Amino acid sequence: FSTSDLLSVLRQRVTSLPAGEFITAVGGLGPQQFDENRWPSLEEFDQAAPGHPIYFQSGFSGPSVTNSLGRQYFEERNVPVGADGTIGRQDGGRALGALLLDQTYEDARRAALEYMAYSVSLGLTTVVDAGGGFWFGVDVPPDQVQGGHDLFYDIWRQNDLTVRMRLRFGGGGSAGPDGVFPVIGSMENALATVGDGDEMLKVIGVGEFTVGGFGQTDGVPFEEAYGQVAERGWSLSQHSLSAPEHEAHIGAFEAVSARMPIDDLRWAIEHGFELTTDHLTRLDAIGAGVTASNTAFLPITPLLGSAPFRDIVDSGIHAGASSDSSNIAPLNPWLHIYHMVTGRNAAGQLVNDGQQITRLEALRLYTTGSAWVSFDDRELGSLEVGKLADLVVLSDDYLSVPPEEIRTLSSVLTTVGGRVVHADDMFRQLVEG
Repeated sequence: FSTSDLLSVLRQRVTSLPAGEFITAVGGLGPQQFDENRWPSLEEFDQAAPGHPIYFQSGFSGPSVTNSLGRQYFEERNVPVGADGTIGRQDGGRALGALLLDQTYEDARRAALEYMAYSVSLGLTTVVDAGGGFWFGVDVPPDQVQGGHDLFYDIWRQNDLTVRMRLRFGGGGSAGPDGVFPVIGSMENALATVGDGDEMLKVIGVGEFTVGGFGQTDGVPFEEAYGQVAERGWSLSQHSLSAPEHEAHIGAFEAVSARMPIDDLRWAIEHGFELTTDHLTRLDAIGAGVTASNTAFLPITPLLGSAPFRDIVDSGIHAGASSDSSNIAPLNPWLHIYHMVTGRNAAGQLVNDGQQITRLEALRLYTTGSAWVSFDDRELGSLEVGKLADLVVLSDDYLSVPPEEIRTLSSVLTTVGGRVVHADDMFRQLVEG
């Protein structure tokens, strides 16, 4: 992709927004994805989006870029901005925090609806929130941020969801005086709010952090916390990137499994970089699985890596695919499938050689495999009699287009439960009808 492609998208976006509205993209994007290996200049941004401030942030907290109107906005809020519109990584949290404080409920709702519209335009019909959303590096009290789960509960109750949502809730803190870990309260509160949910929105379990934080292994009571999750019959999907983390988490899984069965709970390792064949064998033996992801496709953060897709598929373990979007990687599943099939990143560099899988194998991870992880395999994931009518008609033949063109696939018609939620001009009358 080129900076011209981005500027073209910006010019399109301007036509659908009131004057003065911010245009933002946070997380899964960066200059590495463009042929020029740079952002457009401040002047190019100004020309593409006149009358609109913009803010584009790579990863959790930057670096970020803005245009002239955005620079004025941030400088008024004491956020340092370079003459070229750049905001350093050290100030990205302050910039994003300022935007969050100014966001209204109506802004957040519109953004959520637009995000769902974008999802179904790609053919993405079900999304798993692996751990409950929160903003890294932003010093803004949660009660001052619009959106979050409460927003999606509202949209669900108003029957305006166009994407199925499967929610997990985490904790991370130490056990309280009663010995119960905070993750238990998080799950109980969610279940009390949503109940059994329905086919559009459900609480499916614990994730992405049960106890402890990023990369922590020593002295963390994983077995005790996981045991409390198992005692309540809950599913669990645990963030784990490195081999030492895998050893700690899989060992705790095995210890809990020795005390009580967990094979029906569909526990899984989330991300799975550096998984070995031994790890996969041990997970499979206790009925656990893997949700495989890659951040090596767009290397914008230090959390780089890709799951060993070839080894995962060959092991026969239950496995789904994850984008880890959008504060780490892009939402678009076709970009990730391109990486899974070719082993190449956004710059076309071979970064996961020997772990490439076939197009059908990648598709199965994103469909039937992911449906297993979210307990939807009896109703979703394949075209079979008796399953729900989530159907996508693609813009081209996925199985035969050149590998580079996998990245630009989209949907011309998307249905969720038989309801048309996206259609291009050819099928527009179906939506209007």
